Amino acid sequence: MHPSPSPARALLERYATSAPRYTSYPTAVDWSRDFDGARYPELLERAARSPEPLSLYVHLPFCAELCLFCGCNVVVSRSAQRMERYVSALEREIEQVAAGGIGARPVRQYHWGGGTPTQLPLALMERVQRAITNVFRIASDAEVAIEVDPRVTTPEQVRWLAAQGFNRVSLGVQDFEPDVQRAIKRVQSEAQTRAVIDEARAAGIGSVNIDLIYGLPRQTLDGFERTVRRVLDIRPERVALFHYAHVPWMKKHQTALDLGAAPSSDLKLTIFLRALELFREAGYAYVGLDHFALPTDELARAKDEGVLQRNFMGYTTRRGGDMVSLGVSAIGEVAGAFVQNAHTEPEYLRLVAERGFATFRGHELTAEDRLRRDVIVGLMCNLVLDTHAVGAHHGVDFDVHFARELAELRSLEADGLVEIAPGSLRVTPMGQLFLRNVALPFDAYYRERQARGTDGQRTFSRTV
Repeated sequence: MHPSPSPARALLERYATSAPRYTSYPTAVDWSRDFDGARYPELLERAARSPEPLSLYVHLPFCAELCLFCGCNVVVSRSAQRMERYVSALEREIEQVAAGGIGARPVRQYHWGGGTPTQLPLALMERVQRAITNVFRIASDAEVAIEVDPRVTTPEQVRWLAAQGFNRVSLGVQDFEPDVQRAIKRVQSEAQTRAVIDEARAAGIGSVNIDLIYGLPRQTLDGFERTVRRVLDIRPERVALFHYAHVPWMKKHQTALDLGAAPSSDLKLTIFLRALELFREAGYAYVGLDHFALPTDELARAKDEGVLQRNFMGYTTRRGGDMVSLGVSAIGEVAGAFVQNAHTEPEYLRLVAERGFATFRGHELTAEDRLRRDVIVGLMCNLVLDTHAVGAHHGVDFDVHFARELAELRSLEADGLVEIAPGSLRVTPMGQLFLRNVALPFDAYYRERQARGTDGQRTFSRTV
């Protein structure tokens, strides 16, 4: 079963708000202000003693041009000299981060993001990979993924990626309709997209992810249906269907988008529900908040088995106990603390030159943070929570500790979004459309912002 348009539309006005996507809890805006970034080497040394697997992320921020919808931390440049300078700093950071011994832990999730990693010349990509493999141990069963832009990615790069063990490529499409592509300044033909995917599959890269976005200017129901059908013809193993996040107070270039030509909230929901219907009819499983996966894909299997996980890279099946993140603005989690590198390229380069790492802020999780994170991530990933087990693991009586939150969820239960029973909290198929709303009552920091009159309406994107 899956939601039909009418009841979902009736709930839209009631539950449309701004809320985090919860790739972390607490979210970055709520991190403590007194965290000392200079503690990062100490945290790394502590984490090096753990036997658990590791996640590893590398941020390569360069793009040839700026897409107007983009919410990522990017550097728009085609300068090979500028890229070389960045890679030199990255090599130094990698060496410094590994100095405490954390590289001995097996890496089970390894990801290059951006920006556009394949904007780098192949020689620089080789330098990044060599710096990583010199000090980190990539497990034989690791998920090794990269984000690629079909407009700049060459067959030689794809073959090199396959030879290096990359087994998943993720491509941004957003929408195949020419009017939409021109409106967002991301003109990318289906032929370009297919060429990279065909090359990846021929080289032995077994998993392809395509990103789509709904809520963009010039999008229509019929047009987006055409895009979805063309994606289904490609049949990627995974599809991420994101709601466009309009945050011009953070990304000023988004003000250039003509939102007057964007679909209304009601139409956006209709577009999403139609896409959901098409993906389900084609045999894809609806995973978490915004992902679809073929039933043979490990993401769908993890959802069925109730072991899906989530971190700063999004939904995953192989989250390590710690996540080491490298490069400008990269966010990691090490030894019970979140850490983030400097936001801007000049500051990143300066800090790495001075001390070998660029951590400038973070947050050490409290016991309460860890409890609420397990609740929120459990709901966002697996749609069901064994409340007795969660309470026992954290040494609390769940129903007593979260009495206020459960009371707030009663209205969502009355609307058919959740089911509350002794020992369990379950998100319904309809509730999956409103996952961020279901998680929100458990966010203690959001509650504090509400009390101060700053509830995040100008911080986070809209939920639907």
